[in-house]
Amino acid sequence: QWCKQTELAFQEGNPVDAIADWFEINLSQLEELTYLVREDLNLIQRRIVTALVTQDVHNRDIIESLRDSEVEDSHDFKWQQQLRYYWDNE
Repeated sequence: QWCKQTELAFQEGNPVDAIADWFEINLSQLEELTYLVREDLNLIQRRIVTALVTQDVHNRDIIESLRDSEVEDSHDFKWQQQLRYYWDNE
């Protein structure tokens, strides 16, 4: 859901601050995953958590780049160049 959250941040009154806030939330979520990977997990659970950590690190780097570049709009090339996926509930 990080694509949706990122695009929602662009829609805020001050998107630069909203992206910075989203970056901090993303860091917090990543930290929670790193605690989970230290738990006693079976092989499949460990692989799942490792894949999630890998994806979230990539997402963190993208959000950090958007924050550092002060991207304000979802039409900015910095966001458009990213391979994104969306979950459709319908």
